[in-house]
Amino acid sequence: MPARTKKKLALVFTGAVSLGSFEAGVAYEIVKYIHEQNNPELEIDVIVGTSAGALTGALTALALVFGTDPQYIEEAWLSVRLDDLLRLNPGDKSLLSSSKVQGLITKYIGPPSAGKVLYPVKDSVVNLVVVVTNLDGIKYEIHRAKEDEFAVSAIGYEDALKFQIEPGFRDWDRLRSAVRASSAYPAAFEHKTILRVSDEFRRVAKYNFRDNEGRDFNFADGGIVNNQPLNRAIEIVNELPVKNEKDGWERIFLVVDPSPPVGDIAHRGKYGVFDVVSKAVWTIPRNQTLYQDLLLLEKVNRRLNWKNSFVSAMADIWDSARFPAGKVHALNELCREVALFKGKTILGIDPAGYLEAEEKRIRNAYSSEIEKVNNVDFFVKYCFLLEQVADLRNKQEITVEMIKPQNPQRELAGVIFGNFGGFLDSGFMKHDFNVGRTYASRWLKKELDLSREIHFRQSEMPAAIRRKVFQMLFDNSIPLVIEDIGPRLFSGKESLPREVTGLFSFIRMGALSIMRYLAGKTVSWTREKILSKLPPSKTN
Repeated sequence: MPARTKKKLALVFTGAVSLGSFEAGVAYEIVKYIHEQNNPELEIDVIVGTSAGALTGALTALALVFGTDPQYIEEAWLSVRLDDLLRLNPGDKSLLSSSKVQGLITKYIGPPSAGKVLYPVKDSVVNLVVVVTNLDGIKYEIHRAKEDEFAVSAIGYEDALKFQIEPGFRDWDRLRSAVRASSAYPAAFEHKTILRVSDEFRRVAKYNFRDNEGRDFNFADGGIVNNQPLNRAIEIVNELPVKNEKDGWERIFLVVDPSPPVGDIAHRGKYGVFDVVSKAVWTIPRNQTLYQDLLLLEKVNRRLNWKNSFVSAMADIWDSARFPAGKVHALNELCREVALFKGKTILGIDPAGYLEAEEKRIRNAYSSEIEKVNNVDFFVKYCFLLEQVADLRNKQEITVEMIKPQNPQRELAGVIFGNFGGFLDSGFMKHDFNVGRTYASRWLKKELDLSREIHFRQSEMPAAIRRKVFQMLFDNSIPLVIEDIGPRLFSGKESLPREVTGLFSFIRMGALSIMRYLAGKTVSWTREKILSKLPPSKTN
């Protein structure tokens, strides 16, 4: 039996609205596995979350570092109720209660009490990235490559707040604010203001600040600009220190997405106005970023393989003769020019220190090739320039996997109403949480048990849950006058259980919903009629 490969995970939690309960189920199962193994073959050192995934990401990081019971991940998600969100407090300036969300975040994101700690606290660090949309935008001035002057400026709205979660972590208020900002779905929840300083941004963004003073920025839901932030996970992994020892760890980027992109190949006929708006506002922005990230990483993986083969071949045929002094001088000058631009202009650090650190890294990365050459210094500078020109500095080959339901429409109860449906009923959230646990369990077996192959099997919603989902659809559709819900239901009836789609069932559901709606309106009209006949109250 082959030796098991240890896996180091970078977890990516996408935006999911109420389907965040599915992501919470995945997180619960993986955290539980890591805690219960005496010699874990799985380590999570990077977590990236956006929108609903930001809350799950933060809770996962805390559970991993502080040894808290993963049950609190489930508890946090199942405590969200639509009835509570609809009860606005005086300070709320949104359609749903922002203060309720803030209270939930405050309750579950903080120093864990003794009663919450179930496992030993580990001396580990989890790099947490919370993706947000910067409503004010960050101005970037891009330099020319050869001259120290500005070529063009642009505004970036995708932003992120980074945290190192470790046993001594203290920046709780800022972490809560970041999660709250990333969850601020437009109109539904109020945006969040956070103080930022220039050190949090790249050198090319320094023009947004005066001296070392901080500045308030307004933030909203991270899913607006990046709903599947794989690129942020790759970025933070590339920033981690590269270890020289060959410890057998395999890096995997694991994307958890309960509502993955689905092609519209089956679409026939013309698009209506609302179809185009839906595509432009929701579908295309959600799916385009992941496509671009996957396309980029495929190119990077190919270039890395080519680069490694090229360096190995050059080490084998490297000329041992002395290089001309002029060539050596030209190579050194070019290295200094690159270090000046990348070190001082982009990163704002000492160019000489940047070049020295890079040469040390390259000596470690290409140790086996360096043993074959005579002029090591020249070879190191050559590799440095090769990586810079090919934009492969410190990059590693990327393996991406995804945990997702095979058919969200048939397996998840919260997909109705644009993935807000889980908030309608606690049973929906619990069901989707358990589906997430099931898929995570299958992934763990597939990845860690090399002795057998695991086949994914679709697990449909129980008939009782499905009936309740459809009843909720009727109850909430009729008063809101959603015009397209009927055609959508009837067009998919052939794939639904017979006891749900029978004509009598639809008539009964529709009639019941109309009766509830009319009863509610009758009570409201009667109350208004009575109040109108009462004498006006006297005020002092």
